[in-house]
Amino acid sequence: MARHQVQEAAVHAFDAQLATGAPAPVPAVVALDGIAEFIGVSHGTAGPWPHGPARIGLHATEGESWTLDLTKSGSHLVTDDHRDTDATLHGSASELLLTLHGRLPLTPAQTAGDRSALKNFLNWPDLS
Repeated sequence: MARHQVQEAAVHAFDAQLATGAPAPVPAVVALDGIAEFIGVSHGTAGPWPHGPARIGLHATEGESWTLDLTKSGSHLVTDDHRDTDATLHGSASELLLTLHGRLPLTPAQTAGDRSALKNFLNWPDLS
């Protein structure tokens, strides 16, 4: 529970800073953990993937990467496979976390591959 509260507080702090016009990035250690938590909780418990199968890669400039298989059985973290991804999202851990939470827009500079697969990924599950 405390872990999730840290992630939630970090995203809401960004929201508050954005409202004043001077948002600071989420600290890398918090953002990296937030990405892992988002993948495990928000996506890992979301149920069936409603689109065609896709493999998405997330790559933080801090050196961490995650690969997800999205199938009718849901979202699954892949750790033992070197197949190519359909789409990737690159950026700092803060940028990735805030993009996952819908706080930053998806920009072409951050992406490679099938942009529609990334948009589907970022819009699922609907957490609003």
